[in-house]
Amino acid sequence: MRKWGVKLKLYWCSNCNVPIREQTCSKCGATGKELRVGEPGDLRPGFLGDLRIIEEGITNEFGTTKLVKLLGLESGLFFLNKVPHVDDMREVIVGGVVVGRIHFDPDLMCWRWRLSKYSSVLALNEGLVRKFVTDKPKPLEPVGGGGAEGEQAVVVDKSGYPVALAVARKGRFRVQTLFRGEPEEPIKKKTTIDDLIRSNDLWIRTRISKGVKNVAVMHSKTKLPVVVSYSGGKDSLVALHLVLRAGIEPTMLFNDTGLELPETLKNVREVSEIYGLKLINADAGSKFWEALEVFGPPAKDYRWCCKVVKLVPIARAYKSSFQGGVLSVVGQRAFESIDRSLSGSVWRNRWLPGVLSMSPIQEWDQISVWSYIHINKLPVNPLYFEGFERLGCYLCPAANIAEYHEIRKKYPGLWCRWEEFLRTWSAERGLSEYYVTKHLWRWHNPEAQGRRRVEKWAGITTTSWVSEFVRRSGFEAVLLERRDSEEVSIKITPELPLDSFLSQWRILGYRYSLSSESLEIKSVNGSIRISSNGIMKAVSSNAFEDVVTAIKLGIRWLKCVGCLSCVSWCPRNAINIVDGKPRVDSSKCSGCGVCVDVCPIAEMLVEKNIVTQLLGKPKSRGRRRDVVAKALSIISSGIIRRAIKENTPHTEEDLRGFTDFLKHINTTREDSDS
Repeated sequence: MRKWGVKLKLYWCSNCNVPIREQTCSKCGATGKELRVGEPGDLRPGFLGDLRIIEEGITNEFGTTKLVKLLGLESGLFFLNKVPHVDDMREVIVGGVVVGRIHFDPDLMCWRWRLSKYSSVLALNEGLVRKFVTDKPKPLEPVGGGGAEGEQAVVVDKSGYPVALAVARKGRFRVQTLFRGEPEEPIKKKTTIDDLIRSNDLWIRTRISKGVKNVAVMHSKTKLPVVVSYSGGKDSLVALHLVLRAGIEPTMLFNDTGLELPETLKNVREVSEIYGLKLINADAGSKFWEALEVFGPPAKDYRWCCKVVKLVPIARAYKSSFQGGVLSVVGQRAFESIDRSLSGSVWRNRWLPGVLSMSPIQEWDQISVWSYIHINKLPVNPLYFEGFERLGCYLCPAANIAEYHEIRKKYPGLWCRWEEFLRTWSAERGLSEYYVTKHLWRWHNPEAQGRRRVEKWAGITTTSWVSEFVRRSGFEAVLLERRDSEEVSIKITPELPLDSFLSQWRILGYRYSLSSESLEIKSVNGSIRISSNGIMKAVSSNAFEDVVTAIKLGIRWLKCVGCLSCVSWCPRNAINIVDGKPRVDSSKCSGCGVCVDVCPIAEMLVEKNIVTQLLGKPKSRGRRRDVVAKALSIISSGIIRRAIKENTPHTEEDLRGFTDFLKHINTTREDSDS
């Protein structure tokens, strides 16, 4: 099991009745009591939209909102903490006590309330739940029959003291959670966001000071123009304000994927006007909907969308406006995900080789973020107050079903368009209706653990992964022969036209010969023969990779989505898109292969649907480090030459140092926020 790279201890000040990040309260000086919540402990204040969701969950569970008032949710500040769940679950903290958990049930498609020890006592007293008597219950022990699926009951000992929570599964109540210790009573004192800020004053000031300093130092060292990657979300808003606070006037860059919510688009315009900043719009237009016909639905493990509608438009925007490199300030936080918790505050992205990215709020928690927004009265996106916890593409495959549920309610037209596509696309490929109704489209690999769990729970039987990949891509690939690494033969159906290789042959070698039935290309390491009957044979020191590259060239020629990534990053300007097809000028091309390395068709469609067939494994192979290093080296040197030619303020020595710095900074990232 993967572990968080960060974890902060949380305390609760009983005097001020708020969570504190340091043990000593900045407001009253009292010593706080440790607050035990799920990792990583990224608490945030609850808003009116969250209260609506909680009321909805409690009503769905008990048929009444009576518990809302008894828990004190309407009378003061409460907090939410996201915890692991099959979909979405948040601990609800009131007065220093976890009073319950709000979670989304993907079977019933509704919010529900999970009782804690404290709320189970309230529910028992109000007659809202069944009661079973067992002195020493054990995990999963049956305690009684009946009950609707998922219904809760409280297990008490002979004295009537609650000792466990039971949940009905397949007609039997089984012990789900054992209660430990005495039930804690929430502190009843009413508090406000101002109390929270004053109690965490030292913590917040330290975060601000460090964030401003990091921006200023990095800007001073690199002497690069500063761009704030602004998403319309709270974190990038705070990052932007810290840059301004450091005395730097940045450019704002917004990536309009074509899948942004109206409030987000409005917020981006308003923020740029309020602070009087230049706004660059990396606009993907309708690329997502056009590319859907080629790639199919994006997935957690098949995020072609990040390349086509995010990274490529962003890369083109940077290239057109900042020839000599740029310092990109991003609102990334370690508490957002395990991956980001393991990342540093400075990194580079292989899709944006001229961009050095940093996050001044990498170590910030949500208490700090929301406190900073409140202190400075920042123009935050109003969707946060309506129950939205994450903003961005409204159909992101990495989102929870709970988020789709909220999108469907608020924007039925947007969601209807997406669902209509899913139904048509899956029906054409003979996929189960559950692909849409149970949101199986969120996984590309049919054997992914998350997808298997949903299928088992729903009683779904699917076809083999090979047949699904063939139906997805429209190509079947068979490995005919492989002799070590020096000789490989494959057959691909349907056959790829020889024209697709003739227009790109220089990438595979330095000379070619053509007959009516085949094309043979000679390279320094050997040769590859491509026949009109779909058979490819390579004889070289790295024959398998040569065949894979040939497949990528043929399929990108047929399926090109016009993202222009290859055009943007070719160091010799040797490739163009003509009549929707990539054409390589053999007199300019050096055969470096960078255009293949940065092509979404090659990396996503071919690697994940076709190379997997050749390797006999549904999980795609990891990207080879030597390919990444080669691409970065070629592209970076191209940036240097172009900057010198155009007389940018940087010297060749400066730019070489910058390139070396890029190669050694922290890690290579693929996140769309870079």
